[in-house]
Amino acid sequence: MRLKIAKESLLNVLSHVVGAVERRHTLNILSNLKIQVTAQALTVTGSDLEVELVASTALAEGACLQEGETTVPARKLIDICKSLPSAALVDLHITEDQRCILKSGNSRFVLGTLPADDYPLLNTENTQGTQVTVTQRELKRLFEKTAFAMAVQDVRFYLTGTLLEIDANQLRAVTTDGHRLALCETVAQSTATQPIQAIVPRKAVAELQRLLSVEDEQLSLLIGRELLNVTIKMPSRDKEQADITVRFTTKLIDGKFPDYRRVIPRGGDKVVMIAHDVFKQSLQRVAILSNEKLRGVFLNFNADSLQLRANNPEQDEAIEDLAIQYADSPLEMSFNAQYLIEVLGVLDGDDVSMTMTEANQSVLVQDPAHTDQTYVVMPMRV
Repeated sequence: MRLKIAKESLLNVLSHVVGAVERRHTLNILSNLKIQVTAQALTVTGSDLEVELVASTALAEGACLQEGETTVPARKLIDICKSLPSAALVDLHITEDQRCILKSGNSRFVLGTLPADDYPLLNTENTQGTQVTVTQRELKRLFEKTAFAMAVQDVRFYLTGTLLEIDANQLRAVTTDGHRLALCETVAQSTATQPIQAIVPRKAVAELQRLLSVEDEQLSLLIGRELLNVTIKMPSRDKEQADITVRFTTKLIDGKFPDYRRVIPRGGDKVVMIAHDVFKQSLQRVAILSNEKLRGVFLNFNADSLQLRANNPEQDEAIEDLAIQYADSPLEMSFNAQYLIEVLGVLDGDDVSMTMTEANQSVLVQDPAHTDQTYVVMPMRV
């Protein structure tokens, strides 16, 4: 195998797949990237057996000097390419004794390789499932508005991912860690004849967020029993670089997501309207003097006023008063400040509404202008 390619073009392809590669893995070959070169295209694969990324780009005439395939250490290859001067030409050559020789200008690097045939791939052939059509912009938005509420290292492994639910012409993303819940939905077309659910792992969600653009280009998701598959086209902004096509595949979490509808409070009779930015900034200030472990902040609701209060074992205290729209009986609640701040961080409107029932019951937080986003936060027990 031998390839001559511009450093920027090679680095562009590598950067789209390296996110799937773990720095340390029980299988040494999974620290490598699989590289395939034909006269027409360069294809690079990265995988950790859970998430697989395959990026392909067309090669200029004469770039392929010898067809072939191999696997090369991912981080070393990328670090070498990054260190080369801009506009450098990379000569990548696999010798008969399976050594990878990379030359550029006066630089020469020799890397060890492992056989391409030994590189484990997810079985994406003949995958059957539900086809879902949605724009890149909307799919990215679903993940961005809900990813923060995924559980981290929870024994309830099904909470460490994002639930994608297809129901009629709605695609819904739901996350929860048991203390808060995030839900966002959008219009989508699908071949499903009944509601379909799939739990996408945390790492896969992060990679999709990175790969998806804010363009309105249509995407086609294929959701099977065990895998989710999507192909994303990456138009090049540089006229000298070819477009890149990325095939993204992830295993789905095998588990039963809890019935999130039962968690969303209904019939709340106490509604508060607060200016979004003022509320967020006040929370951030008051939380500075909260207990470092619990991060608790007291919210005392009175007629058209809200008092935020926090203290800690060092006897520090912070108090701030806000003007709000509230016309019900007085109510005091305590929340983990970070949970509320993270919800406010994904709401874009000028105002935020909080719908409550009792001091120890969960609160519904929404942007009145965007009813397709729903957030639930559990209060702390005082």
